[in-house]
Amino acid sequence: MAQVLRQLKRTAKSSAQLLASRLGPHRLGGGPPRLWVLMYHRVLPPTDARYGDEEPGMIVTPASFSQQVRLLKSFFTIISLSEWVERVALGKPLPQRACAITFDDGWRDNYEYAFPILRQEQVPATIFAVSHMIGTHHQFWPNRLATLLRSDRREALARAAWLAQLPGYRTEGALSRDAIAMVIDQCKRYPDDFLHEQLTRLEQEENTAAPAAALMDWQQLVDMQDSGLVEIGSHTCFHRRLGGDLPAALLEKEIAGSRAHLEQQLGKPVTLFCYPNGDTSAAAVRLVREHYKGAVTTQRGFNFPNTSPQTLLRIGIHDDISNTPTRFGARLSGWF
Repeated sequence: MAQVLRQLKRTAKSSAQLLASRLGPHRLGGGPPRLWVLMYHRVLPPTDARYGDEEPGMIVTPASFSQQVRLLKSFFTIISLSEWVERVALGKPLPQRACAITFDDGWRDNYEYAFPILRQEQVPATIFAVSHMIGTHHQFWPNRLATLLRSDRREALARAAWLAQLPGYRTEGALSRDAIAMVIDQCKRYPDDFLHEQLTRLEQEENTAAPAAALMDWQQLVDMQDSGLVEIGSHTCFHRRLGGDLPAALLEKEIAGSRAHLEQQLGKPVTLFCYPNGDTSAAAVRLVREHYKGAVTTQRGFNFPNTSPQTLLRIGIHDDISNTPTRFGARLSGWF
C-alpha cells in the first residue's frame, strides 16, 4: 500500500508540473510587465571531477543549461539585469515578459562551460563575483567542510563539538552528497568567521592538501566582460552573510569595498549587488541602496516595475529540480 501511495504522489506531482509548465505565467500574456531573474551557481558535466564534490542544489550540466537558454529565448525577452533596473529608473518601456540570467560567486566553470553557451546563443548574463576571492585559492566554507566530510579519516571531525551537536550528524561511515548538503545547511546557524576558523584548525589536524583554485582569475572575468554579453556585479569581498550581527565597519567593507576592488580590477562601473545566502538586514539594504542601483536576493518570485530594485526576487535553477523541459517550465511558473 505504501508503495502504491508513493507512486500516486509521484504521478500527481508529474501531472501538476506538466500543467504548470504549460499554463504558468511564463507562457501567458497580459498584466503588467514582469521580470524573471534566474539564479545559477555552477555549470559542470557529470564527467568533471568537480561535479561529484559539489552539493546537488548548486549545479546544472552544460546540456541542461544550453536547453534552458533555448527555452528562455522562446518564452521571454532576455535582457541584462542592469537594463531592467535602468529602464525602471528612467520610466522607459519594459518587455511584457523579461528574463535576466545571473550566476553567483564567479566559479571557474562559469567561464569554462557557461560562457561558450552564452556566446553561442548570444544572450546576456550577470556574474556576481566575490571580489577578494577572485584569482586566489580561497575556498567557501561549505566546500571546505564538504572536503573534510568526504575524507576517509575523520578523527578530528569526531572531536568537533560544534559539529557533533548538529541533529543527525554522524562520524561513522561514508556520507552521501545529500547528507553532506544537510550538514552544510545546518552549519549556517554559525557565523562565517567562526566556521572558517574551525575549519582551518580541522584542516591542519587532518593535514588536508591545498585545494586548486575554484573561482575565475581576473583575466577570465575580464574576457567575459569584454564579450559585451556579461556584466559583473558584487557579491561582497569574502561572501560574508550580511545579517544584523556584522559590525558596521565590516558591513561597509563587504558592501562598498567589494565594489571599489572590482572597479579597480575591471575598469568599469559596478552597479549591481547580490546578498550572500540571501541574508539581509536593514543596515545592509541601506548601504546597498547608497552604493548600487540594483541588488538581488534569494527570495523566490517575479519582479514588477514597482519591486524595490535593491531587493529583487529570483528563482533558483539546478538540475535536481529543473533538468527536463517540463520541470524547468514548472519552476519558471513559480508554482514549484
